[in-house]
Amino acid sequence: MKKNANTLCLLMLAALLLSSCTTPTTPAPAQTAPTDKPAPTNAPVPTETTAPAAEGEQILILATTTSTADSGLLDYILPDFEAETGITVDVIAVGTGQAITLGQDGNADVLLVHARSREDAFMADGHGVRREDVMYNDFVIVGPESDPAGIAGMTNAAEAFARLAEAGATFISRGDDSGTHTKELSIWSVAGIEPAGDWYVSAGQGMGEVLTMANEQQAYTLSDRATYLARSLERLELVVLVEGDPALFNPYGVIAVNPDKGPQIHNDLANLFIDWIISLPVQEKIASFGMEDFGQSLFIPSSALWLEAHPVEATAEPEAETPADAALQITGLVNTPMAWTEAEVLAMETMTVQSTNNNGETKDYTGVSLNALLELAGIADGATTLVFVADDDYTAEVTLAEVQACTGCIVAFRNTGGFSIVMPGFPSDLQVKGVVKIQVQ
Repeated sequence: MKKNANTLCLLMLAALLLSSCTTPTTPAPAQTAPTDKPAPTNAPVPTETTAPAAEGEQILILATTTSTADSGLLDYILPDFEAETGITVDVIAVGTGQAITLGQDGNADVLLVHARSREDAFMADGHGVRREDVMYNDFVIVGPESDPAGIAGMTNAAEAFARLAEAGATFISRGDDSGTHTKELSIWSVAGIEPAGDWYVSAGQGMGEVLTMANEQQAYTLSDRATYLARSLERLELVVLVEGDPALFNPYGVIAVNPDKGPQIHNDLANLFIDWIISLPVQEKIASFGMEDFGQSLFIPSSALWLEAHPVEATAEPEAETPADAALQITGLVNTPMAWTEAEVLAMETMTVQSTNNNGETKDYTGVSLNALLELAGIADGATTLVFVADDDYTAEVTLAEVQACTGCIVAFRNTGGFSIVMPGFPSDLQVKGVVKIQVQ
């Protein structure tokens, strides 16, 4: 019995030694290089993004949109940062929505994204502590050269989308809560269309993958110009059909995540990265990206330091001429200057409010929420005032805060055509008839 007991003890000891030598199964670390196949929207957002850092190693987690990876920009600039600082950058390239979620959950140190209204909300809610402009480019509508829907040469994105829907032309949507997807949905909203049906394909994929799908199916899609041009080197047969609409302007910002989210947030590294990417040498390198292959920059620098050093370029953002049939514009301190035809405004979601006119009569007025229109344009930092401009050059001024607090303020439809500002409870001089422009200052 004693011999058997000793044998058993030896066997148990051997088993313990073997188990201690076995490498445990661990989740694979997040990718540190760009990928053409980011996780779809319905995939779980990762909660562990990096392998543990080696002793003395500093790792910065950058959550960014797929366009910065798919275009090749990150491969072009990040090696310089790592060489200069000794900091390893762990890139998580997903849609802007998922990147923002990573920041909200404290799973990233810094964000590089392109959905200004969502960036502003992120900051307003206290998830971020610093935001800086970095660069911009534009969106384009691409499709087969044969263009069965006949949108080639159009300069109004909403009208082009309406024609695609009318033709039932296959459209591949990112469908991934990205900045591009957000922009696409805003264009459908302006067009007064909720896209649905066999012709509308929600891919839940990144920009590179969606361009591949559209190419294979000879379909249409909305793309940032940088990723489209980068993919055009890979036998992409799609062509740019619609461009130049101010609504297609595409700015990028960098945000430091609030360090109060936990000790895992490297705020010092995030600020070091922000200082680096907005610096003049790096902005110059961004300006050179794409010149060799395409003869044009794929991204235009726009940091405050760059604009201060290049005052001419500061006013050179691409803007199409206002369409001749534009009936209402929003301009000034907005992320995306907007111009709508009367038909486009009439097609939007409406609301009816009661207001007392100059004659003391209380009447019902139907129109579009003023705040909804402002949200489509996106209010830029520093804006405090709205100026309403009428077709007879009459102007009226009101604070932005007052309008944002007014749920019943509308751009009302007039029986004679055109629009009026209706602001229940406000002075009569703000009830502007024949309004044609809203300037954000």
